[in-house]
Amino acid sequence: MAAGTNAEAPICYIEAQGWMLCDGRYLRAAAYPELYAVLGGLYGERNSTADLEFRIPDYRGLFLRGFDAGAGMDPDAKRRLDPTGNNVANVVGSLQCDALQVHAHPYEITTPAGISQQGSAAGTSISSKSTCSPENPARTALETRPKNVAVNYLIKFR
Repeated sequence: MAAGTNAEAPICYIEAQGWMLCDGRYLRAAAYPELYAVLGGLYGERNSTADLEFRIPDYRGLFLRGFDAGAGMDPDAKRRLDPTGNNVANVVGSLQCDALQVHAHPYEITTPAGISQQGSAAGTSISSKSTCSPENPARTALETRPKNVAVNYLIKFR
C-alpha cells in the first residue's frame, strides 16, 4: 500500500453500507442482535466481562464452495468438519482440507526381446504399467480440491 493511504477506509465504507468482512473477529451480541440470531455460536462464542461475544466466520485465504445440500456435487460432503474444525458436520460453514483424488496413469514399456548381430532387434514386447497413488502425507479423497469452506451465496436486498 502506498504511503499516506488508509487501509481502513474501504472497510469502513463497506461496513457503513451494512456489510462486514468475514475476518473471524468477535462481536458483542448486544450490539449485533440480528447477526447473533442468525450465527449464534456457530463459529465460536465467549463471555468477555459482562458481555456475550460471538465470532463471525473467517474466510480469509480460503476458496469458497457452494453448500451441496444433497445435490451430490461434493462427494466428500459427509466427511466435512464443523466450522470450528472439531467435529464431522455437513453444514453451511463446514470445512474441507485440500486433497488429491486417488488416481494412477498407465504407461507403456517397450523391451527388446532379443538382439541380432545383423542390426535390428529380433522382436520386442510391450507391457503396460501404472503409476502409483500419492504417498503420505498427501491427503487423498474422491476428488482433487483446494482447502474450501461451504457457503450460501447471498445478496443484500436493502
